[in-house]
Amino acid sequence: MEKITQSFQNTESKFHHIVEQGEQPLHKRTGFEKNSIATETFRFFTEFLQSKNFTEYTDSSESYKMLPHKKIIARREDPRKLFDLFTKDSGYNIDFTEDRYANCVEWNPHTDGNKNIYNAFMEGFTNLNGVVCVVGFSPDKENDLIKMPDSVANFHGLDRQGVRSYKGVVTSETIHFVTLRIPGHLLPESELTEDEIDRVDVYRDKINNGESTEPIMIFRTFLPNYSSRQIQ
Repeated sequence: MEKITQSFQNTESKFHHIVEQGEQPLHKRTGFEKNSIATETFRFFTEFLQSKNFTEYTDSSESYKMLPHKKIIARREDPRKLFDLFTKDSGYNIDFTEDRYANCVEWNPHTDGNKNIYNAFMEGFTNLNGVVCVVGFSPDKENDLIKMPDSVANFHGLDRQGVRSYKGVVTSETIHFVTLRIPGHLLPESELTEDEIDRVDVYRDKINNGESTEPIMIFRTFLPNYSSRQIQ
């Protein structure tokens, strides 16, 4: 019991450390400092999820094929919420202080492909030290999931048919996946696959040549061990 308590305290201390670092935006830091903090944050969540019996996959598209063949809720989430999700039995609550708005998508990984899950990544701005998080989960027993007026095929050029508004509780037992996203140039090569290293090298070459280009995004998806627990 003492070892478990000490392990939790160490994890909690690391978590609060990266949260404190996040109080200053990355773009206001030097290059080396920026990379160091982003890598530390990425590694923390990777190790944290693995310690909770989640398996890491470098190919997110392939990992999604292992998910249940049904509609689930996917939502871009504040990475800080992951700590409450896996350290508190009550998880965390999604609510609205004023009018409701679209805050998630409804997505079947076997029939929808990239449709809808794309919205989950793109519609939101929350990150922690460059790390973006999208979680997939089943709704709680209240199932308070509604379609919004702007959930249409063409909303100012965006296909938002699958966009929804969810209000309720998210617990570790309802989680189907967690995907982390981070710009590849912020990570050391030890964290990248060979293909990712090649693509990041091309990105860096273009930057050095003064060319306009978009960062290479690295995705890591974590799936639970379904055999070890009951999931909705």
